[in-house]
Amino acid sequence: MSKNGITYALRAGPYDSLKEVALGILQNKVATIPIVHSSSQDGSFPQLLHLASLSGILKCICRHFRHSSSSLPILQHPISEFPIGTWVPNIGEPNGRPLAMLRQNSSLADALSLLVQAEVSSIPIVDENDSLLDIYSRSDITALARDKAYTQIHLDELSIHQTLQLGQDANSPYGFLSGQRCQMCLRSDPLHKVIERLANPGVRRLVIVEAGSKRVEGIISLSDVFRFLLG
Repeated sequence: MSKNGITYALRAGPYDSLKEVALGILQNKVATIPIVHSSSQDGSFPQLLHLASLSGILKCICRHFRHSSSSLPILQHPISEFPIGTWVPNIGEPNGRPLAMLRQNSSLADALSLLVQAEVSSIPIVDENDSLLDIYSRSDITALARDKAYTQIHLDELSIHQTLQLGQDANSPYGFLSGQRCQMCLRSDPLHKVIERLANPGVRRLVIVEAGSKRVEGIISLSDVFRFLLG
């Protein structure tokens, strides 16, 4: 942001509204915005008070409406009734974007290309019946770079399954549908339940699955919820 021809780092003040902070995160495509305060009029020597994130803002909203959610009927409606997230055709409210999915034998090159083309941060990995197996996200790319595993691989030869195995801790067994990796919900879940799940630290998206078969029906991210709430 700039003022009087001077460029400042993106930040917010303690008296800015939650809406302004959330819009700043969405519009600038950042994960957090520092909340700073300065007692001087020229804004020098700012003091860092907090790092605001979408999940933190959502947690504040949940805490505020915890005992009054019944007074907001919209929160009781199933998520499939709202234009939130990305869905497979004929399920949920369409947003004009196709839902990107990959098979576990797809190559790493395919995954990286799809992440860029679809402009998403994660892609569900499914079997031949479109049932959820795992999820591949940008953080998995970071894991490859951190462990320098990228020096040993060829993008076109390595499958997504093999790539995710490389990213696992060597001391922990690899398994699909890890509770921390794949957070799921149902299209019948009420909006308030989805919001509460996304307010948990580390949860950036929920994969919407069919009960029983775990067939992928859509995906809802933190940013999807805020775009809906902010109109």
